[in-house]
Amino acid sequence: MNQMKVDFSVKGFFLVICTLAGMTGLNAQAPDWLFVLEGSYVGRYEVPVSNGDVETFDARWDGKRSGQEDGFVLQVSWERETGIEKQAQVWNWNSATNQVDLMSIEGGQRTESHWFVENSGNTTLLTRGGSHNGKAVIQRMRLERLPGQLRVHQHYNAGDGNWVLMWRFILDDFVEED
Repeated sequence: MNQMKVDFSVKGFFLVICTLAGMTGLNAQAPDWLFVLEGSYVGRYEVPVSNGDVETFDARWDGKRSGQEDGFVLQVSWERETGIEKQAQVWNWNSATNQVDLMSIEGGQRTESHWFVENSGNTTLLTRGGSHNGKAVIQRMRLERLPGQLRVHQHYNAGDGNWVLMWRFILDDFVEED
């Protein structure tokens, strides 16, 4: 077989594989903005309470790249009066839909959600439909990477144009001291 036929066969094989990967929704490397999840952060978790105040708890996020380079695995923990609560999360970039597929496990329960992404500079907005107190809402999560700090806020909108805070994390880069 001559070299030109071999080159064409190899290129054709890779073209078919790449096409099938795209058609089956196989994920590609995570976009740059998603790398804010990598590393360790410590700070606070804030939740609004009925009287308009905000309860504040110590919190920590630890994130590592997934083995596929298409997302991150997080351990999110925060302190409550009853003890430390933990949640495992997997954030995967789905290049076929340009969405983040988020799977979390808390208290032995698994939940999955799919978020539309809008990125602008150091702020990324993730949006999806959801529910709050039994009502259909739009949920929006805002990730903001500032020098030495990560802020993550989740709000909902019940269709009246008002965004209501569900919770937020204000986290600083964790630096181990000698």
